Amino acid sequence: MPSPVVIHFCRTCGFDKSAERIAEAVRRELSLTVECRPGFWGCFRIERDGQEIFNRWKTRGWLGRLGCGRMPTPEEIVELLRPHSVF
Repeated sequence: MPSPVVIHFCRTCGFDKSAERIAEAVRRELSLTVECRPGFWGCFRIERDGQEIFNRWKTRGWLGRLGCGRMPTPEEIVELLRPHSVF
């Protein structure tokens, strides 16, 4: 059985809503199991099978750590996960 997609998010920054929207889209579009896990300041990271799919700190740098910049859309994350969804 494939491992779940894990979304680590900062609740303090208000990223929980984005995490839930992305989780719902991944479940609906790809029929994958998703776990949302609270993280620490500025964190918004998505992984699958130990592989990082998206990391706000890497794509947004210091501004991402401060909560600045836009969040990825559910559609963007579904497309990033799509190549990994076939087992």
